[in-house]
Amino acid sequence: MPLNDAALTVGATAVKNAITHFQLHSAATNAGGTTNVIGTRVASTGSVDSDGDITWSNIAFTGLGASQAVHTVTAWSASSGGTIYATYALTGDATANAAGEYTVTSIVETGTAT
Repeated sequence: MPLNDAALTVGATAVKNAITHFQLHSAATNAGGTTNVIGTRVASTGSVDSDGDITWSNIAFTGLGASQAVHTVTAWSASSGGTIYATYALTGDATANAAGEYTVTSIVETGTAT
């Protein structure tokens, strides 16, 4: 029998708690998340639903260049240094606004019991 929703929720909560910050990149980054970094890491608290899906919403970055290209966001365990846990290619609008602001509207990690 595969893991049930209760087990998936326990695991997802541990992952959500480990990921505390996100970092933007202007192009694809390396496995360590250290290339093409723009701006500073931003703290974000996700949520876990009843079947183990994790969602981080409205991650707002500031201090970028006007119309700065954005490509990728990485998930981290700390505001600097730390452990990189995930890399997400961004879709849709791929530039900061004229004020140097960019918001990642949603990142979802899906857990499923079958």
